Amino acid sequence: MDLLAESLRQEGFMVQFEAQLETFAGQFQDVDLLAVQPAGRPLGWILNSDGSIVLHADLQRISLQPGLIERLQRVARRYSLLLAFDQVEQLGSSVAEFSVNPL
Repeated sequence: MDLLAESLRQEGFMVQFEAQLETFAGQFQDVDLLAVQPAGRPLGWILNSDGSIVLHADLQRISLQPGLIERLQRVARRYSLLLAFDQVEQLGSSVAEFSVNPL
């Protein structure tokens, strides 16, 4: 979740761990990670016991936000890259060097 949070922050989202996401019906759902962009609907993620991360959001409303799909695609690419770098670091490779710059 930390890598996802970092990816979201680098894309301009405000991130909060252990929060509540307002659902379509006006109720609230606990989420492990909440991301909010200025003038946008919040997005929430839950970490499942098998390690998968599930997005929770009002897809109909967020689909109307200009540029959001592209931003989420950049978040996904950045997350994948950060995850790959993290795995290389965990292997302890003294040969690998990398840096991440905002796109």
